Amino acid sequence: MRPKSHFTSAISFIAILLLCWYAFHSQTPSAEVEDNVPLEEWSTQRALNHVKALSQEPHYVGSPGHAKAREYIITQLESLGLSVETQRGFTLDEFGNLAEPINILARIEGTDPDARAVVLSTHYDSDPHSSLGASDAASGVATIIEGVRTFLHSGKKPKNDVIVLITDSEELGLNGASLFVNEHPWADDVAIVLNFESRGSGGPSYMLVETNGGNQKIIEAFSDAGVDYPVANSLAYSIYKMLPNSTDLTVFRVDKDINGLNFAFIGDHFDYHTQLDNYERLDRNSLAHQGSYLMPQLKFFANDARKGDYKTEKGNDLVYFPLPGLDLVSFPFSWLPIMIIVGGIGLLILIVLGVKKSRIKIKDVFIGFVPFLISLILSYLLITYGFQVVAGDVFYVDKGSVFPYNGYWWVAAASALALAICFALYHLIYHRDRIASHSVAPLFFLWLIALLICFPVGDGGLIPGIFLPGAGFFLVPFFMGLILVWLNIYQKRPSYILTVLLAIPTIFIFVPFIKAFPVALGMSILFLAGILTVLVFGLMMPIFGHYRKKGLLAIICLLVAGGFIVTAFAKAEFSKSQPQSTSLLYIADLDAKTAKWASYDAFLTNWTREKLGDAPEDAQVLGKNVADSKYRSRIRHTAPADFIAMDSLNIQVLSDTLLNQNRRVKLSISSNSKVNRYEVFADTTYQFTELIANEKPAPIDEETGLVYPYRRGNRLISYYVNENKPLELEMSFSSDQEPELMIYAASFDLLENKDLNVSSRPENQIPMPFVLNDAVIRKKSVTLNQVDMSESPSIEEND
Repeated sequence: MRPKSHFTSAISFIAILLLCWYAFHSQTPSAEVEDNVPLEEWSTQRALNHVKALSQEPHYVGSPGHAKAREYIITQLESLGLSVETQRGFTLDEFGNLAEPINILARIEGTDPDARAVVLSTHYDSDPHSSLGASDAASGVATIIEGVRTFLHSGKKPKNDVIVLITDSEELGLNGASLFVNEHPWADDVAIVLNFESRGSGGPSYMLVETNGGNQKIIEAFSDAGVDYPVANSLAYSIYKMLPNSTDLTVFRVDKDINGLNFAFIGDHFDYHTQLDNYERLDRNSLAHQGSYLMPQLKFFANDARKGDYKTEKGNDLVYFPLPGLDLVSFPFSWLPIMIIVGGIGLLILIVLGVKKSRIKIKDVFIGFVPFLISLILSYLLITYGFQVVAGDVFYVDKGSVFPYNGYWWVAAASALALAICFALYHLIYHRDRIASHSVAPLFFLWLIALLICFPVGDGGLIPGIFLPGAGFFLVPFFMGLILVWLNIYQKRPSYILTVLLAIPTIFIFVPFIKAFPVALGMSILFLAGILTVLVFGLMMPIFGHYRKKGLLAIICLLVAGGFIVTAFAKAEFSKSQPQSTSLLYIADLDAKTAKWASYDAFLTNWTREKLGDAPEDAQVLGKNVADSKYRSRIRHTAPADFIAMDSLNIQVLSDTLLNQNRRVKLSISSNSKVNRYEVFADTTYQFTELIANEKPAPIDEETGLVYPYRRGNRLISYYVNENKPLELEMSFSSDQEPELMIYAASFDLLENKDLNVSSRPENQIPMPFVLNDAVIRKKSVTLNQVDMSESPSIEEND
């Protein structure tokens, strides 16, 4: 029979490319930024107005912008007719983060006195010290304010209470959420939490479930709410439960066993926690997506008759994933063993039928594994080691984010290169009678993945530590693949229209992951973009196998990949829109009266060389005492600096008692000048049985009886100061110890300090995120010797 024409093959290939494009772009609504949106509808423009107002300046805890942001939110909520209150108090987490958050709360009373409440949650503090916080999380605040306004405008009273919770100090250690969950009486009324977040400034917003038990009831409720653009899948749910992620919602789950849903966009991760997190760079579609999540769910949960029954026993989970036209598709985890077994049997039956019909030859089946496996291996090697060639460049090393400015071009290049490899290798073994045979290898590979990571064995899977039943929806493309192979067994020329339609689940399930995985997990797994491309190609072998110009397509894809790589190189330079992250600290040792300049930068710039010189010391000036940072970054370079006169630290011993060989010391640490953050360190050889910071006790490790189950090295306390309040520490330890405390007091005013004469950064540089930066640090040690309290209760020092 005559093979497929080049024209129909080209049309099908273009159709597949368009479907791939649509798989990406259909994930979010298209934002209509208009001023005349009716008041009964959620408006992106009205939400943007709030984002703009809240992101004029950094508003981290203790900054002037922090108080302004709080007052703005209170005013906006009160303008909606809500009675607003604040909750203030110190909290200390298990890692030693101490803060005094000021939460903002309001409550819409429901008509059912026995009903429980839905919480709309986000946070209003920005990350210290330079982030403008437009996406993280002014976008969440704006989403909720505009959503509540729209909801109230309807004039309908909800059946269930609605609590608006805008937390504080989320960026420091979820302190505001902890304060509400553990100390506010409303927390006992909560049935479910909807939390709005971001970890970038664009892209689709992903729904992630937080639950201690199964997800069945909460997913069913989410589905019943009728969200139009659900970007949610159970693989993300399974992975999320394995990783040490935390949001405000985590506190509700861990401390109060309250289920909830996170909604967070993570694209353009290079803007995260930087000065680039501003109003202009916020993706309007991402903001509209948050609104499209909130409105149907607010209406649903505010009137749901389940009385807050969203908990399911552990193990009662659903596999779920979105498909166009079907919204959220789901089925129970319990179906997976049967589906995997039936799938394996179905593949065997298909091979037998193909052999009987002389459309499959066992020899050709094994030959089909060769190009598929070589494509996987070559894609992995070329992408992994190819990117490593450039990964050492300053453009990639000094980016605080795990995803660089030109990362999307590298993802596109990886995918195009993998396609080129596939078309080239399958071109070498092309024969139209082998298409069904060569389609077996990708199907077997996908079935094997499902078997290894989804088939339950006891409390886990076949591979210890890698049990991801949420990936069970991978079986949907597998079964579509079986149908496609069946068509190629019984028809020599299956309709391209029919086969492309059958490939839609494969495209919409796997193609978005090509981009999502590197964005979410970083360039270290860029190879996954190629691996997934090879898998998608293999699953569509019943379509691509009929193309007679695979060699030409391989050349085209290779040229496209080359174009993407050239573009990536062209964009690998720092500019005003792609600034380099740089860092500089001034560290003054008040005991030795010496000082040093310090930087976290791997590569120094002309700006940092102004203070560090051309040959800085490659040293860790803080020794084992590392100022807390997101990725445990270390100081790489130091250089001597002139010691300038500055206020010392006021350190007072308020009490020192001895009882049954147990010593108890109470200290007060303060400063006459500005302090944004205190860090207190003590060597881990000193063992503390109790530590109380500003009247908040530190958690105790049940096994050792010592403070902090998760103590980070020598660090005892990171205190983020508000209104220059002192740090009071009360410590208990064995009387045979005389602990030495190392105290760091940091103020984020390095560039404003006229005595230090630090020039402004060039416009192609910004402060490095995730580290203590642009700070003046005063360092002082205190040894807790036995003190005769009758003679001197103070070791206060002032210069």
